[in-house]
Amino acid sequence: MSKAKILLVDDEPEIVRMLTMRLKAQDYDVISAMDGMQATSMAMREKPDLILLDLGLPAGNGHIVTQRIRENTVTMHVPIIILSARTADDDRLQALTNGADRYIVKPYKAEELIATIESCLQGA
Repeated sequence: MSKAKILLVDDEPEIVRMLTMRLKAQDYDVISAMDGMQATSMAMREKPDLILLDLGLPAGNGHIVTQRIRENTVTMHVPIIILSARTADDDRLQALTNGADRYIVKPYKAEELIATIESCLQGA
């Protein structure tokens, strides 16, 4: 079985670095983007198996990215997991309404993230 490709989108280089190491240790292929525009174009071009997406991004926040991904026939079925420090119910509701599959609040447990990724990749 080939490795799942995950698009990791966060504007914090340290978060990208740490998550990339953790995901590669779980045998995932990881690509990353630092802003909303880059995330959208990479999703279309790279066709990842799953997207980990922060909400607070420059050049198009995570809500806008989610909408764009869901509106495009190439990416509309790619699972999206929001990873955000935002705890407001409005952000969670908007993310899920826009088409995010899951919403995980930072800080999170690594085991929770990996279990959520595996669940989404299996279509659960």
